[in-house]
Amino acid sequence: MKLNHYIYSLIAGLVLMLSACSPDEYDMGKKTYVSDDLAEGIAYTVTIAGNQVRLKSNITGCTPLWVTPQGRSQESELAIELPFAGSYEVTFGVETPGGVVYGEPYTFSLAQNDFSLLEDEKWFLLSDKNFKSGDALPDAETLAEGVSKKWYPCDANYGIGQCSGPVMYLSPYDPDGDGAGYTQDDVDNGVYKDIVFGTGNWKPNWDPGFQSWLIPATDPYMDSYMTFSMDAVNGCVATMYRGESGEKGSSTGANMKGKFNMNLTEKTKPTISFTDCYSMHNVNADDMCANYTQDIQIIELTPYILQLVTKRTNSEGNWYIVWNFVSEEVIETKGECIPKEDSGEIEKVAPVLPTFDNLLDDLFTTEINGVTYVGNQMTFNLDTEAPYDWLWWNGSPNVQKWESVTGGVYNDSWAPAAGDEVEDFELILSKASDGSYNYEFGEASGKVSVAKGVITFDSEITLLTASSDQRTVAVTSKDFTVLAMEAGETLVIGVPESKDENGVVNSYLVANLLYKKISTGGPEGPTVVGIDNSTIAEHTWLENGCIRIGFHHYGDTGTGVFKDVASVKLKKNQTISVTFKINGGITWTAEPKCALIDNNIKQTWEPGCFDLDDAVTVNTKGETIVTLTNTTGATVTFLPTCLDLSIQYTDFGTADILAEDGNPDWSTVGFEIVSCTIQ
Repeated sequence: MKLNHYIYSLIAGLVLMLSACSPDEYDMGKKTYVSDDLAEGIAYTVTIAGNQVRLKSNITGCTPLWVTPQGRSQESELAIELPFAGSYEVTFGVETPGGVVYGEPYTFSLAQNDFSLLEDEKWFLLSDKNFKSGDALPDAETLAEGVSKKWYPCDANYGIGQCSGPVMYLSPYDPDGDGAGYTQDDVDNGVYKDIVFGTGNWKPNWDPGFQSWLIPATDPYMDSYMTFSMDAVNGCVATMYRGESGEKGSSTGANMKGKFNMNLTEKTKPTISFTDCYSMHNVNADDMCANYTQDIQIIELTPYILQLVTKRTNSEGNWYIVWNFVSEEVIETKGECIPKEDSGEIEKVAPVLPTFDNLLDDLFTTEINGVTYVGNQMTFNLDTEAPYDWLWWNGSPNVQKWESVTGGVYNDSWAPAAGDEVEDFELILSKASDGSYNYEFGEASGKVSVAKGVITFDSEITLLTASSDQRTVAVTSKDFTVLAMEAGETLVIGVPESKDENGVVNSYLVANLLYKKISTGGPEGPTVVGIDNSTIAEHTWLENGCIRIGFHHYGDTGTGVFKDVASVKLKKNQTISVTFKINGGITWTAEPKCALIDNNIKQTWEPGCFDLDDAVTVNTKGETIVTLTNTTGATVTFLPTCLDLSIQYTDFGTADILAEDGNPDWSTVGFEIVSCTIQ
């Protein structure tokens, strides 16, 4: 065990120095340094006043990279507070044209304790098993004797912390889960946005509970624990035991003992850093995140729950990973110690399945030529855009609903994309003359029954299989629970995936089915998109030497000439076609080109957009048709982003009337959207 611990500590240290301390933004300067140049007293100074340590960079022209007992920093000057006596290290580095360079660690000692620096109760919520929120802070005599507290991976839904297991996922671009405040660029680029401390200020993207592919209930990690202690002699000590092999209850693992320090300067973003140990996580997550030691954000800390966040850096892409721990008292009392009236704690609502008053009739409901009726046979196809998903129960009092996990986005690991066979999927349900029901599915056929929100087949069937090198997902069963239905449109059925501590299913693996439309024999026409021509002038501007007409521009509060942008959905391989004309107001001196531009499909702006195949020459004396085809492989919506019509202007024409700002007076330019359709 000691050898394993040593190897892991060495690797963790290298990761810390080479990646975890890399800055997000920096000025590398022009000078190249070597490690010997970055010594204390030369490149930087350390000034000690009591238990406050001031650090100052003496190097100008490039960003300093500090690694301190309280975490990392890129400030030229900073102060850290260390409540306990002891020996500490500071490492100083810079970003140079030759790369990141660090000097040797500088060691300094503090001779005395300063317990006045422990005024934030988080110190004691973390490390004193007897301390509760609002209690008087422990006195010097108590600290001289020492306090400690043990934390275990969360093993159940205790109604706190929005969790029912040891780990959760939190969206990096929407950590508060309100669906606002981010753009498609944020999603595409994996942007990290700040999480604010406190359960009410953030919302998990997914609480998976226990999953066989992630952390099952029998995982040896569930034998792990962290002990945080503080005393006048040893300072802040973190003792770790991580279960790594064997069965839960009798697993073996590695012991570690190191130091911890918290940085509580920014109240909404408290962090904890470790020396000679790491923030607790299971073995399979070793390679998930590059940093388990420095600036680990604390997003919830009460007497009963501790939730820490690391940033995923493996091939699965940017994401927040939330590690959930409960106190030893919670484990021993099975949660009975938790007062439900405590502020900030959530009494979760047990999972509630949807009910359907007329499920059988709804299964056979269709519409022909605007008339809805109940037939004797119905064919279902898979939704090729989002053929499967997981639905998990968000039991927060203000939510209480089944929520999507994938959001229709798949990857090469835990949610592999389905294959082309989804295009050929057909499930046929029909009524027999004796009142029973039949099914046909590929070469399989037989009897099916429907009762109490469950569709039961007479033998096991597999609706869908999706595979990658890392995982296979199969929606297989005899019994499928109906999770959602819109008669004549959509049907969502699934199989249990996980259960809460009460044995109630709290997530389902589901197949997303569509009712197959009954053809009336005529060709299917294009979908007409509503346009408000009366608003064109207010949504027209000059950009990059081009005329822009905004069909919609950015987010829920964005505007444009679409009458209802939320209804505009461009499925894969569909084309949006715009016919427009210019009824005067511009004197043209050359033939301009135009293109529909967006940041979902082409992501090519002026002037490059005019070199693409879908750019066309504008008919300045009549109608022009310009199109945009969705080649992304998934449905595109424009509400969170934008869609603009761009027309070359500079060097191609001059407006007849200019406004006070020198730009064309758009109220006098006769733009008109003749039609907008999707097909």
